[in-house]
Amino acid sequence: MAVSLSLLPAVLLSPSSLAKGGRGGGVYLTTPEPTNPLEHNNRAVELGTKGLWDNAIREHEIALDGDPYNEMFKRNLSGAHLRYADILAGKKNFPAAIDHYRKALFADPNNGPADGNLDRCLANLGKNPHDVSYRAGLADGADKNGHFIDAVVEFQKCIKLSDSGQYHYRLGRCFIKGGKVLEGYDELLQALRKSWPKDDPVLVDCHLLLAETLKDFAYKAKNYPDKTVYIKRLNNAFMEYRRAVMLNPINGEALSGMTETAREAVALQPSFRNLLNLAAAYLLSGDYDRAKINYEKAWRLEPTNPDLAKARMAYHRAVAEAPQGITSNLRVAESEQKIQDMLTKEPNNVQLLYILARLKERLGDTASAIELLEKGKSINAFLEPQLIPTLDRLKGVSSGATTADGKPALGPDGKPLPAGATPDAKAAEKAKAEAEAAKKYGEIESMIGSGKFEDADKEVDTILNANAADGKAWMFKGTILEKKGNVDDASVSYRQAAGFKVPGAEEALLRLEGMRVKPLMDEADKYLGEKKQVEAAEILREAARLAPKLPAVHRKLADLLRQMGETKEADKEDQKVRDMEKK
Repeated sequence: MAVSLSLLPAVLLSPSSLAKGGRGGGVYLTTPEPTNPLEHNNRAVELGTKGLWDNAIREHEIALDGDPYNEMFKRNLSGAHLRYADILAGKKNFPAAIDHYRKALFADPNNGPADGNLDRCLANLGKNPHDVSYRAGLADGADKNGHFIDAVVEFQKCIKLSDSGQYHYRLGRCFIKGGKVLEGYDELLQALRKSWPKDDPVLVDCHLLLAETLKDFAYKAKNYPDKTVYIKRLNNAFMEYRRAVMLNPINGEALSGMTETAREAVALQPSFRNLLNLAAAYLLSGDYDRAKINYEKAWRLEPTNPDLAKARMAYHRAVAEAPQGITSNLRVAESEQKIQDMLTKEPNNVQLLYILARLKERLGDTASAIELLEKGKSINAFLEPQLIPTLDRLKGVSSGATTADGKPALGPDGKPLPAGATPDAKAAEKAKAEAEAAKKYGEIESMIGSGKFEDADKEVDTILNANAADGKAWMFKGTILEKKGNVDDASVSYRQAAGFKVPGAEEALLRLEGMRVKPLMDEADKYLGEKKQVEAAEILREAARLAPKLPAVHRKLADLLRQMGETKEADKEDQKVRDMEKK
């Protein structure tokens, strides 16, 4: 039977009349020599009744070390520290008493007398024990100096005085540093349940520490037979890293953690969700190539999953809002085309209108950007917080040049002139630029004719980086990419050139689309030869998605669908062909 400090030591085990000189300095003890946690507890209680507090505390600690979850042992150890501290405080040895009151509270945080007496000792030293800033300072100092028990007790006092997320976070961090990870994890969860100021940087630290803790939990489960535990913990860590990134998008530790946990999850289980997470991690890190690859892998697994629409929008928005120099104009052009396709299905989607406007702006088409933003504003500007600020910025003319009557001065192209410019100066500048461009075009044509594709590509990129609205440069870009065998990117470039009405661009685009879908058309013919109409139709649908402006593909698909009895779908394809032939 365990003996409690709240009881007289009437219940003792194996009474003995031997003198324990080494233990009690000539004091006779009646408990047996301890051999297990229970006997160490009972010996400690007996030592306490004889006033041998150092020895009693040591025996209580041995008992608790042997049975760490025994609540009676915790209370007994806490009680021993309390009684010893009371004796020290009675002798006005306040520093020593404070040390033992804290140890009493560390063993049992609910020891009310120890809490109250600790406050009185601090007050006797001239301090305000109810000043949360003072107690937090004590906690931080103890934490920095490695005094784990003092830090924990003082942080716990801070929480009693001000139950805030910050103090729960600091206590959780202290527990984790001290090796008590589960206690720290619980405190971090408590911290995130509290309300925080939106701009509090410590909130980012809290999410990060919780993410790191969850990642450590995950790696401990890596070799479990049930791999779902490992995956689930990785996903939990990923979500905390992502929350940190949402609060601070440039936090390198959080971005790296997102990528690491998502990559680990994909390596073990390349599911739709894990691939989407990895794509998001790469996207937020600015690695657009890898983001695109993983979004495409997710699409192949679940092409109808509604989360893909959000992912696509996030990707294209990131491209649109990326700082200059982070993304190439080729990627911007590709995103522009994708968003335009999405808008054909949702013409009144304000977010899509905003994204397309930003992409148009990046490509130098400010007029179209303003028009799109105006349309979005007329639908519902509140659906996109950045719409009005972007529109105001693009329409701002206060710093531009003005005419004699105070109106904005316009150049030959109808756009406002910058401050200090005049219409004549602008026209001269434009003529000079056109002459230089013509010379550069000739040089690029010569490079392409000589097979110097890399040199030509660098020159074209220089032009496009300076002016993304240069249709002729987009045409050159398409030609170079096609000759280098990069059909997909060449198609993007030709489509941009066609948008700027460059002669020959539309024809080049159609020719390229024909090349892209030829293997699919051949495969469809093979299935038709084998009387496999369903398989052939699926291949032709894929070809139609890759080459939406190629009449031959849609015509062939319409004929097959009609043979299969799918008249309505066939009529839709026929209408697409008629619309193309009208243009």
